[in-house]
Amino acid sequence: MMIANELNRAKNWIQKGGTEEVMNCYERAFELLDLTISVTTDEHRLKELLRFREMLGLQYISKEKDIEINGKLLKVLLSLDKNAYEVISP
Repeated sequence: MMIANELNRAKNWIQKGGTEEVMNCYERAFELLDLTISVTTDEHRLKELLRFREMLGLQYISKEKDIEINGKLLKVLLSLDKNAYEVISP
C-alpha cells in the first residue's frame, strides 16, 4: 500500500526531526486514503478506513509527532490488508 509508504517515510522524518516533511508525508497519506475510501464498496472496510483516517488526523494535528503512534497507525493499516497482515503476524 502506498499509504503505508507515506507512514514509513513519516517515521523516518520524525526520527530526523523534519516536522515539515512529516506533515507532507501525512498530507500525501490523506490524499491516498481519500482516494481509497472513494472507491471502497465493502461497508466494513469503509468503516475501518474512516476510523483510521480519524486517528491519522489526530496524529496530524498534534504538536509533537509521536513515533510510537505512527508505528501503531502503520500496523493497523497493514492489518487491513490480508496479505500484509500475514507477513506482520507471528
